[in-house]
Formats: sequence, structure tokens, C-alpha cells
Amino acid sequence: MKTNRNKISKGWMFSVLAVSFFLALPWAFSKAATTTDQTELGLSGEERLFIEKINDYRKDNGLKALKVSISLSEASEMMAKDMKANPSLINHDHKDSAGRYPADRAKLFDYTDSVGENLAAGYKTAEKVFEAWKNSTEHRNNMLSPDYEVLGIDRKVSDTDYKWYWVSMFGTESKKSDLVTDERYYSPFRTLRVSVTDSLGKRLPGAKIYITNRGGSKIASANASTMGRKTFKVEKRDEYYVKAGTAGYTFYTKRVKPGSKDSLSVKVWLEKE
Repeated sequence: MKTNRNKISKGWMFSVLAVSFFLALPWAFSKAATTTDQTELGLSGEERLFIEKINDYRKDNGLKALKVSISLSEASEMMAKDMKANPSLINHDHKDSAGRYPADRAKLFDYTDSVGENLAAGYKTAEKVFEAWKNSTEHRNNMLSPDYEVLGIDRKVSDTDYKWYWVSMFGTESKKSDLVTDERYYSPFRTLRVSVTDSLGKRLPGAKIYITNRGGSKIASANASTMGRKTFKVEKRDEYYVKAGTAGYTFYTKRVKPGSKDSLSVKVWLEKE
């Protein structure tokens, strides 16, 4: 979507690198019986991480967690594929290339209750798209609406245009036959809480932290906070390598074997150069 960038109407979140849309009004339909196919729903690591982040966010705001809807995830995938194939047609009305609105797409997968939708393009990770939506009033209203009970999510990757396309759909009705079991999207993640100090225990704010696998490929990275700490959500592995360093100190790598723990605190001590 490379044309008419300065003509985006006021009130829509937009930046040079990414564009996100929000459906301002929910749809409402009469209830009907559903016949959702119960095949397993494949969720990528980034999609599962987004589900965890939005539900943690809702719980922090006194709201119930959203269940994952198979039908809304399939409708989300339809739109994500359409955005990937037709980036120049992305629009604020949430219409796909066939002129269908979110409710039309949901109905194709037998979801006939009220829905809402967030769209985004250009955000590589779940953390980045979540923060973008959280910092936009309209998108945040969707994520924190007490009326919604279920969520659909899909992320598609392309070699061109915005590269990453996200669709999140929200529904007002939870049907047991349409839900993904919790363990399908919560179990893959582990929390690593990393703190970085010097050899005397003095915290080192802003230290660079890298989480890698045995082969050295980066899993995650970030700078430590002013308290010399950083928390990472990573997919479960048998072992991690936590590398840290900062100006005036030698980089140090610590091998971490978490065993069966889902949450782990890791301390890294650095020596002065």
C-alpha cells in the first residue's frame, strides 16, 4: 500500500513503516446454529504470544480472558491472505478484495454473532503489533471490550510491501464447539527474567541482552531497564544461552537449562574490561 499515504483520514493509526485499521462499530446478527469443523487449528509462535499478551492485558484490567475461536481465526486468515495478496486495497472500511466486510467473512465460517476487527501491516512481532494496538484508542477499545468473549488471530508474511500482515477478530458469543483448548496456545512459552550486574552486584542499566540457541541464532534481544533487568517470553527449549554486555564490561554468555520450569530468573555478572 504505497499510494495516497497522506490522505489517510484523521483518527486512524498510521506510520511510515506500518498501517493499522480499526472497525469503529460492531456488527450484530440474529443467532444461528453453527457447524464449525473441529480440525486442529495451527497457531504460530507469534500468534500464540499475541493471545497470551492480550489476555494478560485484559486480566490486568479486570476482564475475562478471551477464548480462541476456530471460526474467527479462519476468517482472520482469509483477510490476512487477502491483505498479503492485495496490499494496495487495504482500506479503513475493512473490505476485502471481494467487497466483503468482517461480518461477511465471519459468516462464511458459520460465526453469525456480533464481531469487531483490528488490522495491521508492517509489524514483525506479536509484541510490536500488540503495543501499536494498545497505544491506539480505537484498537485498545476492541481489545478491552467486556462484550467480547472470543478471539480469532492470524499473521501472514510476505517478501514485499509491508511484509507482515495481522488480523485480529473479536466475537461476542462463545460456543464450546468452536473453541481451541487452552493448552493449544498457552503451553509453548516460558518466562526468562534476566538481571545484569557487575561482579559486586551493582546493577547495569541499559546493558545489551541476547537470548540465543546453542548454535548462536538469536531468539530474542533487548536492552536492560534502568534497574538492570528485562523479562522475555520465549518458546520452550531444553536450553538457552543468555549473553549480556555493556560499555566498559566484557560480554559474558551464560548457559541456562530450565528443566520443567515455566518461569526462570537468570543473573548475569559482568567483569570490567
